[in-house]
Amino acid sequence: MFNAGRRCSPSDGELPKYVVEMAQHPVRARMCGFGEKDRRPLDPPPVVRLRVRDDAGEFMHCEDVDIWRFVVSATLWAPNTEGDRSIVINPNTLPSSVPVYQVPGTSAPGTAAASTASSSIMPLSEPVKVRNLVGTTVSNAYLLKDHNDRLNIFFIFHDLSVRTEGRFRLKFQFTIIPSEEEPRALVQSVAWSNVFEVYSAKTFPGMTDSTELSKAFATQGIKITIRKSIRGRSYQHRPGDDDMDDADDDDALPPLAAR
Repeated sequence: MFNAGRRCSPSDGELPKYVVEMAQHPVRARMCGFGEKDRRPLDPPPVVRLRVRDDAGEFMHCEDVDIWRFVVSATLWAPNTEGDRSIVINPNTLPSSVPVYQVPGTSAPGTAAASTASSSIMPLSEPVKVRNLVGTTVSNAYLLKDHNDRLNIFFIFHDLSVRTEGRFRLKFQFTIIPSEEEPRALVQSVAWSNVFEVYSAKTFPGMTDSTELSKAFATQGIKITIRKSIRGRSYQHRPGDDDMDDADDDDALPPLAAR
């Protein structure tokens, strides 16, 4: 329960302490690859909660906090938090083996002369670096009730996807949009998610059941997919089998426009 406090905004001279913490950790996801259309969101959607202390060190009522300039950004990191994994090289842009063609008028292939006269074509373009963490990586603040009917300030990341398989953590940084009074955007607080697993299409065990927190957000108008039951693979996946699209037969509430 929050204690009562005075109204606070970043421009009124107050110096509150901002504390962000994980309200919902991602558990797993299926890698989305390097296409632009196939999106596989983290499951469940990561959610960050903000709490604000007044000068006396007491937590303030959420409705007494001006949240319109609050944002949280997400980046992808290694499990030990020592390496940023937000950028990856697109493997489709890496140099590939090019056939060695015989130059007309030279000896037959396989001879020393042919080897000397032949050459490989080297690509002129550099490998392309792309975002490994795709989707909306910045969230503004929402004043919402949780599944226990308590009002809190939340930042919701409902469409984050990861291109590559592996184990990762998310780093969330809370900042305040600059204004004339405070022209600098400083990181005020940081939160880390638990380690989660991103699987290949053949090894992905399926989406989990929607959490009570996600369901609470959906009923308040947040665009978030709701599943009624856990859906995993009930058969041995064989090479060549068509991948099952987890999003096609979700038992979901109709998506509503985000607030």
